Amino acid sequence: MRPTDLLRILNKQFLGLAGDTANVVAKKLTSPPPLVSRKPAFIDAFLYKMKKNPELLKNKSIWSRRSTILPEFVDSQVKIYNGKTMIRCKITEGKVGHKFGEFALTRKRKSRDQPNAKVKQLKKKK
Repeated sequence: MRPTDLLRILNKQFLGLAGDTANVVAKKLTSPPPLVSRKPAFIDAFLYKMKKNPELLKNKSIWSRRSTILPEFVDSQVKIYNGKTMIRCKITEGKVGHKFGEFALTRKRKSRDQPNAKVKQLKKKK
């Protein structure tokens, strides 16, 4: 149902022109929204074992980019796989709740000034 149709029905109900259909729609709108159930954070099995002893996580290589960073991992340094190499990353409080993969970029950044910079370097050499 389009929002405009919904407004027409509500206006008719307000004016007392519509019957049961307007009352049904109005009841649906006034019902409380369903409770939102959040999924638990995904953590790989080997990281879950290290949750109890964070000293094991120090300087550890992690291939699970989809795992969530837990508060127990704060102040440890890990290496996260980006598909080609391992990227060193220090876990801070601001990274808790995010995924490991968010901090190991998989693509190289292209700078927009790069072609102009090469031309300038060639001109300077001459």
